[in-house]
Amino acid sequence: MYLNTDSNYKVYTPKKISRDMSAISLRYFFSNYKKFGFKDRREALKNLKIIDLACGSGNLLIDKIEFLIKLHKKYFGDYDYISTWIEGYDIDEKALLIAKNRIKEIFIKYQLKNKRIKLFNKDSLLENFDKKYHIIIGNPPYLGEKNNKEIFDKIRKSEFGKKYYEGRMDYLYFFIEKGIEILEKNGILTYITTNYWLQADYARKLRACIKENCSFYYINNIDKSVFKDAIGQHNIIFSITKNNIDKNIKIVSNNQEFKLNNKYLFNYRDKIVIAKEKELVKLNNIFTKRTYFLDEILYINQGIISGYDKAFVFKEFDEKFKKYLKPFYKSPDINIYNIDEKNKYWILYLDNKIKINKEIEEYLKQFYDRLSKRREVKTKRINWYELQWARDEEIFKKEKIVSRQRCKSNMFAYTKKDFYGSADIYYLTKKQEDINLFYVLGYLNSSTFYKWFYYNGKRKGKNLELYATPLKETPIYYPNDIEKIKYIENLVKKQIKSFNKEIQEKIDKFFEGEI
Repeated sequence: MYLNTDSNYKVYTPKKISRDMSAISLRYFFSNYKKFGFKDRREALKNLKIIDLACGSGNLLIDKIEFLIKLHKKYFGDYDYISTWIEGYDIDEKALLIAKNRIKEIFIKYQLKNKRIKLFNKDSLLENFDKKYHIIIGNPPYLGEKNNKEIFDKIRKSEFGKKYYEGRMDYLYFFIEKGIEILEKNGILTYITTNYWLQADYARKLRACIKENCSFYYINNIDKSVFKDAIGQHNIIFSITKNNIDKNIKIVSNNQEFKLNNKYLFNYRDKIVIAKEKELVKLNNIFTKRTYFLDEILYINQGIISGYDKAFVFKEFDEKFKKYLKPFYKSPDINIYNIDEKNKYWILYLDNKIKINKEIEEYLKQFYDRLSKRREVKTKRINWYELQWARDEEIFKKEKIVSRQRCKSNMFAYTKKDFYGSADIYYLTKKQEDINLFYVLGYLNSSTFYKWFYYNGKRKGKNLELYATPLKETPIYYPNDIEKIKYIENLVKKQIKSFNKEIQEKIDKFFEGEI
């Protein structure tokens, strides 16, 4: 069950998805009955134990119940439901009532009297389970901590929560970790979740838990929402088994189906990278042949955060404020290699070095109530009239590379002009004078960088998220050979003047050949 507390609605697992998840789990269990110590499939069926830790109205359980009833007929000659087969937990009493009524209809359909399913109106994360399960299936609630502090605090105080809590994590991580704890050895856990945790900085404990205890069995990186009322999600279906075996995983991703050995799945930072083995070898070469990480040669800074754009950002130049106004740019003003020269906005650039006059003070007083409530004003880090994060003004004035925070392709540009920008722009400036920014720009706009960042950087769906941390962690090949650097510099300068596809192919070919 997907729960959105902001909108106060629940989105239940689509029928086709639940059937696929059931088929994966049950097929695995009955194909591997010997691993659980059963002599045959009949004994395995009798002793099977399944649990859904957030079952909602029972979508993920319905298909299993009917399948097992039919399977009992096949193996034992009559329709029956064994009470120990399935358990479901949920904190939503109304959803559980719906589940009970739906399951009751199945029992009636097969003329099974006095049959009940074990459904519990409890928080499964706080339960101390005294047994293990062969199959765990689920669509856990997706909640961020920011607007759900009380929910997180309740778990954090428990022994289980203390073990797995990580700042800025998603609530769904707890359900994967709880599932792993109560999963039988060689058992299978199949979930549908968002795919953000594969590489999220705040899912380290989750990935460590999986890597230490489990192997992946199946991954379907859908990478878009399967829920019509939850647009913007990027979903994944995955199955893990409780063992550590370097076996092949069946993977579906980007409309491709392929197999990959478990040992290749985690990258050098223990983030999960879904790609074919050939691509992973190339990514490993980019890493091993690096001469630097970007933050060893460049400063990487975010643009201005005003704290209230309405007070500071103007659509037109105002002569009476000319002393304080600076040309202001936003993310769409950045193209590949160059910027739009003409700014569409102006910003009152007010930092701690500037003394405001009475005219500007009078203007800003209309926004005083809003500006004075900013965190940095309350903690006395800034004056009420200053930009919330003005940054070091030098980064806007000196020679630099700039990038959009989010875009479908790598789009980095070069400029020496004053370029005061919003928080959706990142600034890359030299740490040492002998670094050639044109060479670095060529690398950042290359197919090699794109390939690296697509798999190892930060991404949401098809969009690259070019934030400071993943940029800093990016490896770069920076040669000692001056001629090679000059070669790329000359090509890049041509691209800055006028982008040419053939020149870009030469840049791409250079980095592909060097790495």
